Amino acid sequence: MVSSVIMAAGSMLQLLPRLLVACPKVGDSKFQTVFGPSSSLRDKIENGQRCDLFISAHSTHTDALVKAEILGRAAVLGLNPTVLVYRSDIDVADTGILQLLANPSLQLGMSTSGLNPSDTEFEILSKISEATESDPKALASRTRLITGGRENPNAPKGRNLYGWIMETQEVDLLLTFQSNAIDAVADNRGLQFTKLPLPIRVIGQFGIGVSIDARREIKGLYDWLLSTEGKNILEQNGLERP
Repeated sequence: MVSSVIMAAGSMLQLLPRLLVACPKVGDSKFQTVFGPSSSLRDKIENGQRCDLFISAHSTHTDALVKAEILGRAAVLGLNPTVLVYRSDIDVADTGILQLLANPSLQLGMSTSGLNPSDTEFEILSKISEATESDPKALASRTRLITGGRENPNAPKGRNLYGWIMETQEVDLLLTFQSNAIDAVADNRGLQFTKLPLPIRVIGQFGIGVSIDARREIKGLYDWLLSTEGKNILEQNGLERP
């Protein structure tokens, strides 16, 4: 029997396995998991590649696939705000987040959802530029695209990508999803993270969709993730309730 296929945004790489272990509806079922930029995964699904469950970093993708009658149901999985990860030796409280982001001597990194920044990522850079009265081109030029960019480094086995990057890749500040930040801090105790101030806050609305003919265990996983128990676990891992 062919395994059910779960496609998920790259930011779910570490979280999804934990969810599969926690879900009582899964049992001993085996799944094929495919991770990547949400827009690329949507393209694959639209072009006929099998997908039984799709978790997207942008709910517009799952909604569109339901509208096209490729997926049967979709819902908002959770809200994943972009946060600032920083080394513990950087004094955020005294300096202020906006002042840090505007400081040209600090290397800024950003995790991206595709080969190029998405609309959400362009939005946050635009907001930072406006709030700090910085030259947008200068800000973009000193922003290193960590994942989804052309460098796309691979962390050593057993290390979290973001925790390792902050340790070895000469990045002082990192803009990434809150779910990524939680894993980065767990991996690298020399890091902390904080939410961004309202003028530059951007929140990713994650979507989940299930195919019309998905097997019972996949439909059970979908329903469980949207249940109170599932949402509690998602919240512990950085995805806030819609």
